[in-house]
Amino acid sequence: MSTQTVDAVYYDPYKPEITTDPYPVFRRLREEAPLYYNEEFDFYAVSRFDDVERGLNDRETYSSGRGAILEIIKSGAEFPPGVLIFEDPPVHTMHRNLLQRLFTPKRMNALEARIHRICAQCLDPLSRSAGFDLIEDYGAHMPMRVIGELLGIPEQDHGSVRDRVDQSLRTEVGKPMAFNESNYTGEGFEEYIDWRAKHPADDVMTELMNAEFKDETGITRKLTREEILTMVNVLAGAGNETTTRLIGWTGKVLAEHPEQRRMIAEDLSLIPQAIEEILRFEPPAPHMARYVTRDVELYGRGVPKGSVMMFLPGSANRDDRRFTDGDRFDIRREPRPHLSFGYGIHACIGRVLARLEGRVALEALIRRFPNWEVDYGNARLSPTSTVRGWETMPIFTGSASRPAASAAAAAQPGAAAGPFTIDGTWKVTVKGPTGPQSTTLTIAHDKGVVTGSQSGQGESSPILDGKLDGNQLSWINQISKPMKMKLTFTAEIENNAMTGKVKAGFMGSFPFTGVKD
Repeated sequence: MSTQTVDAVYYDPYKPEITTDPYPVFRRLREEAPLYYNEEFDFYAVSRFDDVERGLNDRETYSSGRGAILEIIKSGAEFPPGVLIFEDPPVHTMHRNLLQRLFTPKRMNALEARIHRICAQCLDPLSRSAGFDLIEDYGAHMPMRVIGELLGIPEQDHGSVRDRVDQSLRTEVGKPMAFNESNYTGEGFEEYIDWRAKHPADDVMTELMNAEFKDETGITRKLTREEILTMVNVLAGAGNETTTRLIGWTGKVLAEHPEQRRMIAEDLSLIPQAIEEILRFEPPAPHMARYVTRDVELYGRGVPKGSVMMFLPGSANRDDRRFTDGDRFDIRREPRPHLSFGYGIHACIGRVLARLEGRVALEALIRRFPNWEVDYGNARLSPTSTVRGWETMPIFTGSASRPAASAAAAAQPGAAAGPFTIDGTWKVTVKGPTGPQSTTLTIAHDKGVVTGSQSGQGESSPILDGKLDGNQLSWINQISKPMKMKLTFTAEIENNAMTGKVKAGFMGSFPFTGVKD
């Protein structure tokens, strides 16, 4: 029998009129229906902070083993081993303990300098523009590059992996997500796994292949190929999607609170607490679902075994019982733990990295663009029923701004350090997995544009996208021997020598040196 009346509060995670701004409905749920039932989609929901926290911590009553998304639990689907977020102990404990060894806070925090460089590479070309798309030009790139490099996914494939993840989460507006088993099997990562098996590197993919652990039966073993593929697929998606949403919400919320944005621009030490407040205020994952394993009574009503319970962190994070004036955004509020990364054994394993990326992304943005406005007429929320965030967010940045000058940027385009010129022939030696490989590079430059050719392995080809910025040289070489591959070279020049790295497709990155003839 329905528990709804004509004037009763109504909530479902698909209705655009609700999901565009769910907070008025969340407030009514907390006050009028702390245990809510939706008859149309047959789920229960709790919305108060204490109830959500308690429920997410009760793995015996609320199981993740049938999925953590309403549609997936309802589908009765089965998952390949390694989909960590859809597992219960003891299998979940086994897989999570393994991943925690790879995603330690120390290892994640060591990525900070690299994340700063990636952010600069995204934003510096935009520094003289009057505006850009915060998602398409920034938020969609940095998180994928970070998790891609960490896993060992070739840079040229980052875009296709990101697009595949985005597509797997898309829904028809107002409709539940259709279950597709291939979204969880690691389809598309087989080539990387096969290569890494023969050519190990310093990345998570290699470590997953080599890690030994005691499984749920007490046997010491390594991960199966199926488990590795699934884990890489899950990590690539989770490490990209939610952080992109966080960057979008950062842009929107601070644009709507310019006085607090100004405070941050004037005192960058406020950035960590600003990111925590943004996560509380606009969590990328506003709801999580669980399968109910036993009969439960809440607020004097029964929830039968076999039901689906929706936990609403998006509502809990604004509960006035936990956060004073919870609907108010305030970067100076007293810090209290929120539920944006979940809670209990399924708390997000990448939360240290997500926070770091959020902090660095905001610092890089606000240093270059201390003021911006959102073009709401062209901003679009992403049509998904799982995470909530922006697909596009054009922003106006006003008058042109410039990044802080660096030694390399201060040099005129086309001029290396001192009077030396790069024009001429270089012997380039790559220290690859099968030993040193030598090629001949013949180049010339004009106003920062580098042209020429590179020969080796019995073939010669023109270099592509050659650039010289101060003493930083980069170019691309497409080869066909011993296999077809795009080689991306980046180097620093000093006098008649260069040192750098070459990215060799799915093989990874290798050091190289060059000496001018």
